[in-house]
Amino acid sequence: MVSQPKPNPRMRLEIVHEDARIVVANKAPGVVSEPGKSHRDDSLLNALVARYGGKLLQLGERRDYGLLHRLDRQTSGCVACALDPDAYDLVRSDFESRRVDKRYLAVARGRMRQGAQRIELDLEERRVPSSEGTRLVSVVRKGAKPAVTDIEPLATSATHTLVACSPQTGRLHQIRVHLAHLGFPVAGDPLYAEGSRLLSPQRDDDRTLGLHAWKLGFPHPDGGRVEATAPPSRRFLELLGQCGISWSG
Repeated sequence: MVSQPKPNPRMRLEIVHEDARIVVANKAPGVVSEPGKSHRDDSLLNALVARYGGKLLQLGERRDYGLLHRLDRQTSGCVACALDPDAYDLVRSDFESRRVDKRYLAVARGRMRQGAQRIELDLEERRVPSSEGTRLVSVVRKGAKPAVTDIEPLATSATHTLVACSPQTGRLHQIRVHLAHLGFPVAGDPLYAEGSRLLSPQRDDDRTLGLHAWKLGFPHPDGGRVEATAPPSRRFLELLGQCGISWSG
């Protein structure tokens, strides 16, 4: 559940899809999706409420003020929001039923072989000690919840690979854990290392995580489809350059 967000018109808001019922924003890296203990008025939802006001507030806490899903703080890209109760219920059902197409860009450490492949590794959520008390993470464990990610390398350098990732399930940190387990952890990941070994969880910092929610597609409540594409952030593109990857997008 989300506490009622206050509008914050000072926050930058990039909209990549907008109609009378559905909005998709391009969340910047370092911005949280919704208000929380340390981010009461600087979340993406605070910016959305500043723009759409009563349409979101009328949805209330039960419908998360329209927010249909979330991204981790350092993950940038597409986040969808509904502007009326029926739209929320319909699209949220699509998210829960895995009828939403998600495509991410990941900058992975290491040179991956060419060709599409599917990762099928069961994941289990666990709480582990961290500098902030405890933190929820995912670990690979046979017999836990099924997790499936389709991946395809797009470009490589001597040290890194740009990978298109399509998660077929929605487990916590799924792409990050799956790539790390293969031996190609996401660049800048403060949590998961090669072999999905868990690093000592510390407070989130401002390093650039090489993960971007690039494309999002789902049925529109009025028929047809929403197909949104979020251009990668300046920080993500700078990371590509630092890793020696040339990609036209």
